[in-house]
Amino acid sequence: MHANLTVRDTVIETLAAGPGGDGGPPEQGGKGGRGTSGGAVGDGTWSCQGGNGGRGGEGGYGGPGRGGDSIGIGYVDEDQLTLERVKYQLGPPGKGGVSWDWSGEEIRGEDGTRVETLRFPE
Repeated sequence: MHANLTVRDTVIETLAAGPGGDGGPPEQGGKGGRGTSGGAVGDGTWSCQGGNGGRGGEGGYGGPGRGGDSIGIGYVDEDQLTLERVKYQLGPPGKGGVSWDWSGEEIRGEDGTRVETLRFPE
């Protein structure tokens, strides 16, 4: 059950939203697996040892974060929200974070949004 909400003769003010986080730097690849001894042939000799695995490749940068939203009123059920003479003074949304792709080209996360009201899904 949802309660009715009436907002009347009100100024809603938000501050600036936070920026998205930047992607983290790559990390080194792991060591390759060791080759093990071959099995006994039966005449006192052994078959060939397995080869060692190669070192793993360097990982890529982490992805950039989305910028924060600047929202005046968030609500679930629009039938339950009544606004009368409401003014909004909303701060700017946050900028998306920064990262880089495999070629060194910059990638930006999506900027946040600035909205007076936002209906959240139930």
